[in-house]
Parts: sequence; C-alpha cells; structure tokens
Amino acid sequence: MSARGLLHNGDYLKLLTGQTVSSLGSAMSSFVFTLLGLAITGSPVQAGLVGTASSLGTVLVALPGGALADRWSRRRILVGYTFLGAFLFGSVAVAAWLGHLTLPHLLLVGLLNGAGYALFMPAESAALREIVAPEDISTALAASHGRQNVAGLAGAPLGGLLFSIGRAIPVAADAISYLVMAIMLTTIRHPLPAPQPEGEAPEPILKAIRSGLAWLFRQRDLRTIAIAATLLNFAANGTILVLILSMQQRGVRPSVIGLLETAMGVGGLLGAFAAPRLLAKYSTGKITILGAWVVTVTFAATAASTLPAVLIVLPALAVFLLPALNSGLFGYQMLITPNNLQGRAQSAFMFMSNGAAPLAPFLGGVFLGTLGARTALLLFGALLAVGAVLLTVSRSIRAIPLLSDVEALP
Repeated sequence: MSARGLLHNGDYLKLLTGQTVSSLGSAMSSFVFTLLGLAITGSPVQAGLVGTASSLGTVLVALPGGALADRWSRRRILVGYTFLGAFLFGSVAVAAWLGHLTLPHLLLVGLLNGAGYALFMPAESAALREIVAPEDISTALAASHGRQNVAGLAGAPLGGLLFSIGRAIPVAADAISYLVMAIMLTTIRHPLPAPQPEGEAPEPILKAIRSGLAWLFRQRDLRTIAIAATLLNFAANGTILVLILSMQQRGVRPSVIGLLETAMGVGGLLGAFAAPRLLAKYSTGKITILGAWVVTVTFAATAASTLPAVLIVLPALAVFLLPALNSGLFGYQMLITPNNLQGRAQSAFMFMSNGAAPLAPFLGGVFLGTLGARTALLLFGALLAVGAVLLTVSRSIRAIPLLSDVEALP
C-alpha cells in the first residue's frame, strides 16, 4: 500500500484534486454561513438554524440517498451534485451582493445542499472503489482525511479574511470550487455506471433501504463497529463541546480556545500522513481497538486538568490514530461490500454511527450546567470506554486482518 500506484492513476488524481478544491471552498462557506445568518437577523439562535438545516437535509436523505446511489449512474450523481452546489452557493453570493439575502434563502440552500451531499457521499465512495485498486484503498482514504484536515485548518481563517473584504466573496469562492470539481469529474474516464440489480429490475426504494440495512446487520463486525461508533462519536462530540464552553466560562481568551480545533486539525493531518504505514504494518482490527482506547484515555484525562495547554494537547493526541482507524474500517467495508450494495451500506453505516451525534451539543450543555465540567467530562469518558470495550471483546473485530489480506469482491 503506497502512494506510488495512486500517483499514476489519472482518474484518482482528478477526483482528489476536485475534492480538495471543493473541500476548501466548503470549509470557507460553512464558516461564514452562520456569520451571514447573524448579520441578517442579529439573533444567534436564528443564525444557528443555518447549520441545523444542512444537517437536517443530510439526515433526512441519508438512507434513500444510499438506495438511489445503487440505482442511478454514479457519474451523473457526482456531476449533478457539483452543479447543484455551484447554483445554490452562487445564488447566495448574488443575493448577498445585491443586498437581498434573507434567512429563508440561507435555510433552503443549507437544506438542499445537505440533502444533495447525502446522495453524493455514497456515490463518491462507490466511485472510489471502482477507480482505485484494492491494494491502494487505504492510502486513498488516508489522503482523503488529509485533505479534509487541510481544508479545516485553512478554510476558517481564509473564509474569515474574505468575509472581512466582502460578505459574498467566500460563498462565491465556494460556488467556483464546485465548478472546478465538476470539470475534474467530467474528465474521469471510468464510466461509473449504475450497478446491475440482482433481479430483473431494481427494488422499490423502501425495500432497497431495508435490504441495505439487513445486509449491514448480518455482518457481525460491521454491526459491532456501527454500535460502538455511535457511542464514540456522541461522546467525543460532547467532550469537545464541554471543553470549549468550560474554557470560555473560566475566561480563557478566544484565541487560545481556537487553538483547540487547530491542534486537532494538526493531529489529524499528521495522522493522515502516518496512516498508510500503520495500515501496512498492523491489522485493521488492532488499529481500531488501539485507536478507540487512545481516544477514550486522552479525552477522559481532560477531566483531570484545567490548564489550557493540557486541554489543547490531549485532543490533538486523541485524533492522531483516527485517520488510520477510519481509513482501515471504511476500506474494509468497501472491499467486502458487493458493488450493488456499496451506496446503501455506506449510507446505512454512516446513518447509524452518527445518528446520536446531533444530541451531543445539547446534552453536553446540560451536563456542564447541572453537573460541572469535570463530571460531564467523566460521563462522556465513561461512554467512550463502553464503546472501546465493545470493540475489544469482539472476536470479529480482533479478527479483521491487514487490508492487503482482505479479498475484495469483484
């Protein structure tokens, strides 16, 4: 598993280039969308609805999106979403430039873009499985984590700078980034057609969704991972929120609090560089268990200190193994999933593992307000430990081998 094969894969390089440019644009626009909502309404509550609209669109379309990704041409889904994004964010930029931007406009764009992403995500995963050789899957997924961390590190500062020059500029830049991605996708040579149905005709949508969920639950290892990931994602998101709010309550400067996410981005980026070597040397099962315990121990340890430097370093250490963990698990899932179920398996897994995550900010605030920071952090740490134990005691998880030893379905 090395980057050498990927460097000679023209279609993969086009996909990665388009994804990188679009990720940077999306990081900028997601940062300034709340600022736009606040500038329009003057209400932090109403401005927060903008991000909620995007998440709501993704959740509502997640399962049917996977079914459609296994029914429609994946090339058309990918290209169609990029043009949709260019139109949606272009409309926001034009409305802001003309002085006619409204909150309902922002909410509608967030909702539609979130819904489109729920369809794009499983189609993109299935396309990557077609474009990249099985032995290069883990490296390709690690590179994807790397570009996301780079976009996260650069997107917010760049978006803030452009926003200070003109409110419409960062959103216009995002619209252009979608067009760049569209150009990259249209030049990919792989046909990426719709997968062939098992029967004479595709299943009805509801039956197709049930088929995807049923297949996922029959895989003992994937089922265990999805359940554990629900706990880990929920508790990790809650921990980060409590850390940020508790530092704010203690009067820590906002610039110092901002270093928390910066440090996590750096930790994730370094982990993405290390992921291919780790996955080539250690089995995916071992990395999964070790990564879960590293997250558990480092996040739980934040309850023992109030020093900002300690609270910034520990989360950065926590996320170091996540690129290898996620790349290994998603790579394993992609390799053992039949082509006609790629979209549904991906969307079902993501829907299950992230289903409880939206509750984390709310309960994190409740725990912090009623129990205090230390107790809240320990409660979330206990949930992390439960998830890590589930993975550790599972024979099917411990048995997941090196990705290079996984026999890929044709």
